Amino acid sequence: MKRAVLLPLVLTAACAGAPSSPPGGAAPLPPAARPADAEPASAAQPAEARPLAAPRELSSVLRIADVRRTWGNVAQILAGTPLGMMLLGPGQMAPEMLLEEALGPALAEVVDLGKPIDVAVLGTERPRFVASLSVPEREMRRLQERFVLKELKGLKGHRGMLRVEGAREAEPEDRALPGVCALEPGERSGSARLVCAEDVQDLVAAAPYLVQVVGREPLEADARIEVPGHVIVEGLESVPDEDDDSHAGKVGLELVDTFVRDVEGVSVDLTWVRPDIEVGFGMRFASRRSPLALAVAPAAARDAATPPAFFRLPRDTAIAFYTQGASRAELTPLREAFFRGIRDDMVDEGYDASGLDPFMERLGTLAFAGGPFVIGSGGDRAAAEKALAAYQGGKGAPRALKAARGALQSWFLVAVEEPAQAWISGVKELIQLGEKLDKKKASEPAAGSAAPAAGSAAPAAGSAAPAANDAARGAGATGGAPKGQAREGDEEDRERTDPVIVRAPAALPAGTLHVELRSRPLTKDAPPAHTSHLYVVPAGQRTWIGFGEDDAAVVARLRVAVDPGRDERTLGAAPGVEALRQPGTLAGGLFSLAGWTMLAASGDTPEALDDAAKALAGIAKLPSRGEIAMPFAMTSEVLGSGAARLSARVRVPSAGIHDVLALLMR
Repeated sequence: MKRAVLLPLVLTAACAGAPSSPPGGAAPLPPAARPADAEPASAAQPAEARPLAAPRELSSVLRIADVRRTWGNVAQILAGTPLGMMLLGPGQMAPEMLLEEALGPALAEVVDLGKPIDVAVLGTERPRFVASLSVPEREMRRLQERFVLKELKGLKGHRGMLRVEGAREAEPEDRALPGVCALEPGERSGSARLVCAEDVQDLVAAAPYLVQVVGREPLEADARIEVPGHVIVEGLESVPDEDDDSHAGKVGLELVDTFVRDVEGVSVDLTWVRPDIEVGFGMRFASRRSPLALAVAPAAARDAATPPAFFRLPRDTAIAFYTQGASRAELTPLREAFFRGIRDDMVDEGYDASGLDPFMERLGTLAFAGGPFVIGSGGDRAAAEKALAAYQGGKGAPRALKAARGALQSWFLVAVEEPAQAWISGVKELIQLGEKLDKKKASEPAAGSAAPAAGSAAPAAGSAAPAANDAARGAGATGGAPKGQAREGDEEDRERTDPVIVRAPAALPAGTLHVELRSRPLTKDAPPAHTSHLYVVPAGQRTWIGFGEDDAAVVARLRVAVDPGRDERTLGAAPGVEALRQPGTLAGGLFSLAGWTMLAASGDTPEALDDAAKALAGIAKLPSRGEIAMPFAMTSEVLGSGAARLSARVRVPSAGIHDVLALLMR
């Protein structure tokens, strides 16, 4: 979220454990395609039957099912764009010309560009390429006549591959080949491959793996790139750790590190579903030892239906997400690590350690509880653009600044499949426990804490921001600070927020809890005074939670969600959501570029307002103004060996493709 808010709302988004008008007429989004089988070879398997190990320097594998078809699809998408004119305009190279330049005219003639091409990338800083290309059966009989073929030496566990020494009938100056190539005759008709590299060492290292492992794996997509897990680990290790001394920050780094080490490989693929594109993402886990792997790749039911609450979200929802959720047991390691970091930071900030225990225990009954979960977000883009224009035209007047910031704020709706009373009583108790912690902290400063400077706004007993906000900062990974040190730039150092329970409007169901979070600045660079509204709304066995600064907007969306008489205003009545009704998914939803832009805009400072104005102006210049909704679906599978797969597919409509291209070519 843009700012730290009351913890129950923030953590509702994590409790399940996974994280414009929609286009009409979209076909159902298929479940994510399974990555290639990641099960390890059995120890009892004969050595000669085990899959070949990947080359030591392998950093990725690129696969293209049909080069001519892919080239044509790309040309169609880029037609009329500056990038298309540069790459595909008159006189530019076709795939056949590129192949001829890479292999020479003689070898280029024996390659079938309508069959799969596999490319192994070796190394990362200075990558080298080894390509495996298909040779038509009709060309096999003439290869001995056209080329000098000799046994390729140096291969281990693989025989029969022939090195192409040169073309027989070519002119002497044309007999030498641009690179090093070898012919694999194949085990069956039509399976012959021509493997080429820049030098013989790379050819020997990668050719057997490309032919015997990669080439035998089915390729359902039009193009795919696969990256081994060790490359991700090495990349993470090369990134300097952030300078974060907080306990929450250290826990976060530890969680990410153990998660990455569980990853066996990732893949990204493209499938042309004219006029749309489907982008697939796959992640294979060697195990689920890490808390994050347990949470994001749970043992999901294959026949699970989309939570009905998802289709009760308002029709103007710009970003929507649902998940079946991990179980509470699968979330326990993550919950314990998360709370440990928050608790230790709050102790360092001067909170009473013994008083934190009941606070954390109560929080644990709500957060990371598992089960289905739905969230939606939206905002008034037109109002935000108008307010930003007035702010910039008024040269940053305080009133215009406050209006522009307020117009940028999004509303949020969350649904959990639990009775509301547990949430209502839980939020009330957390507020009470937080007030007690704040009072004790104010009356008994932590040993070694820095005394407030003269004239500074030292919080009086009972008036400090509740401890729940400190926990919420932990949820946002802003972390804490050692005793006696203020956290530079921390939002809670710049403003104070007081939660106040007030009467809920009559328009919402009886029993609704309404909490106002009243924030006021403590420093000159803080956001202007503002009030956010938190609602916990009972709806039978379901609970709706609404949050936002625009009280009327939040209430209006909650009424749509809970009132069956407003079905026509829900996401379920919008065109294009049929793709999200398919059972068997772990999670899914939709988003738009404009939705993400609004969500990312804070407007808390003049600089942030300028950034928001620039971002919205840029989105407005896109062909479809970034309003095209893109649905996505995710699946998860836990294998008997303890390994797991997580897959996702995003459908990008043709209008959305042009928006993305325009955004990338800025």
